[in-house]
Order: sequence, then structure tokens, then C-alpha cells
Amino acid sequence: MMNYEDVLKVPDPVERAVLADKLMWADHPRRLELRTVRGIALRQALDSGLEAEAIAARLVVTVADLAWMAAPASPAAA
Repeated sequence: MMNYEDVLKVPDPVERAVLADKLMWADHPRRLELRTVRGIALRQALDSGLEAEAIAARLVVTVADLAWMAAPASPAAA
């Protein structure tokens, strides 16, 4: 299984988001950091011109979920 440092090294932002998401659901001890990594990766993917629908499909979420996941986390949420 990949660890946090391995996820950071993945060059493709969508793949990095997918892996960070999987680790978060595996009760990883660095879940908040993985959430940040996922959000940054999703913003990179969206900013690069990838379609939200395609990214959402890779994560098996809705486009609305994707928008929430890509939004910067507020300090109150942490």
C-alpha cells in the first residue's frame, strides 16, 4: 500500500487525488494532510483544463462533490 510520501510523488494530479482519497478512507493517520493534497491536486487538474465530469468519474463522485473536494479547506473545518 502506498504511503503519504508516495502519494506526493505521483505526477498526474488526478491520480494523486485518487490515491490520496483512497488512503483517507483507509483511516490513514495523516488524513487531514491527505485531504489538502487531494484538494490541491484537484485544483491543478481543473486548472489544467481537464473536464470536471471526467475527474469526478475517476473519483466515483458527482461534479458537486468534486467542487466541494477541490475547494480550499477552511481553518474551521480542520
